[in-house]
Amino acid sequence: MLTTRHLDIGYGRRTVLTDLNLRLEPGALTVLIGANGCGKSTLLRTLGGSQPALRGDVLLDGSPIAALDAAERARRMAIVLTDRTGGGGLRVDELVAVGRHRFSGFFGRLHPDDRRAVAEALELVGLSHKAVAMVASLSDGERQKAMIARAVAQDAPLILMDEPTAFLDVSARFEVMELLGRLCRQRDRTVLLSTHDIAPSLAVADCVWAVADGTVSAGPPAALASAGVLDRVYAGVRFDASSGDYRR
Repeated sequence: MLTTRHLDIGYGRRTVLTDLNLRLEPGALTVLIGANGCGKSTLLRTLGGSQPALRGDVLLDGSPIAALDAAERARRMAIVLTDRTGGGGLRVDELVAVGRHRFSGFFGRLHPDDRRAVAEALELVGLSHKAVAMVASLSDGERQKAMIARAVAQDAPLILMDEPTAFLDVSARFEVMELLGRLCRQRDRTVLLSTHDIAPSLAVADCVWAVADGTVSAGPPAALASAGVLDRVYAGVRFDASSGDYRR
């Protein structure tokens, strides 16, 4: 699984976070929280291999991620970004089938196993009835589910997500987080996601990575709350354990 060893991240000569020694627990949903500009997106990009580390290592199943080619990374890791998905004129099942690219070869021909994987991913996220609908016709919540289905169809054991509930209404935020919790528990996937949607995230999270005071503290939500770590994440607000969210 993914671990970091004495990892420093940042841009050029600007170091954002230093000496990170973190571990993602297999089959767990881990939530990355922190104020804007604290380094969450930089950390996700570094873990995903799209941004080089300033120092130290990101290890995926014991291998440095920098040593893995794109095909091997795709076998081990799926990435879902924040961007609104227009769909590019694709049907929902066609978008999800993009996740089978590493199986379908250069010409992208889908075999029965690929079609089965797409159908199962759509069923998991509750979009089977939208399989032949155009992605552009979906609601924001449905589009995010389609992107999750694409990651599921990729069949990688690890999924990294940057703000998966951005642009969603309150109901859809809880629905997507509950879906990700089921994905970990029922499909044995490991998910790391960054978010500002604290209440729906902590309601299902197994672990929290909290960026505060220039470092990352990791542990179960209740443990970080009782240790006062969650109180230091956002300036001017404190974590309210009774509501599972922040209050002034």
